[in-house]
Amino acid sequence: MTPSTWRTSALRMLLASTTVIGHRGRSVEIRCPYDSKYETNMKYLCRDKCPSLPWGNKDIPVKSGSTAKDQRFSLKDDTAARVFTVTITDLRSEDAGQYWCGIKRQKRKPNVYTEIMLMVKKGE
Repeated sequence: MTPSTWRTSALRMLLASTTVIGHRGRSVEIRCPYDSKYETNMKYLCRDKCPSLPWGNKDIPVKSGSTAKDQRFSLKDDTAARVFTVTITDLRSEDAGQYWCGIKRQKRKPNVYTEIMLMVKKGE
């Protein structure tokens, strides 16, 4: 599969786009619903251009089953409700931007992504 074919396939897997608003210094929750067929798959939060990058190049602050790179990030998977929630504590201005809720699929199948735009406002 060529990079452009992979990129096109990955973008077809895009489920939706959501804007989440948080306030500096507080916590924000990013909720990522998924289909029941993905209950046992690894879930993760990825930053920036995730669908178009190879797996090893992705900026993944947190994923299920391992310790987060940044301890402000945590991921909780509620398989009964079929939603995983990423919490970011002590929100900072530099946390704003494009994120992707990701679900890792089997080899040769593109991952499933949901786009999240995180806006960070001054604390209230």
